[in-house]
Amino acid sequence: MTERTLVLVKPDGVQRLLVGHILGRFEERGLKLVGLKLVHADRALAERHYAVHRGKPFYEGLLDFITSGPLVALALEGPNAILAVRTMVGATRPHEAAAGSIRGDLAVETAQNLVHASDGPETATAELALWFKPGELLDYGREIDRWVLAPGD
Repeated sequence: MTERTLVLVKPDGVQRLLVGHILGRFEERGLKLVGLKLVHADRALAERHYAVHRGKPFYEGLLDFITSGPLVALALEGPNAILAVRTMVGATRPHEAAAGSIRGDLAVETAQNLVHASDGPETATAELALWFKPGELLDYGREIDRWVLAPGD
């Protein structure tokens, strides 16, 4: 089943110049990039994004961090994209993330764990709508498959 999902390369990933590397890992996996933005999130956007965590002890820290610098919002598409991305990203706590995952290979602390990834279909739909306006996500149709799978390329 083809799905779309949101990935945020958080301010620490942008600061460490890992955006291309992280995006490349998703593309190497075969996920299609259908949206891309460099954004400096304001507090209102951060509050909407992290609304599910409102009232938790770490909420204010999340808001402070996600608004601390530019981030990159990615919209990715592919078969079972949500689970594929979540697996590639790894556990929230880098010391628990599997080797080979983005966090397992590149992150060192939970508060700055490089990426956010939608955790389910409903969340992905809501988060994509939060970070991308209508019309900002591309629909390649079947053309991209022809480009990617063309023999002799």
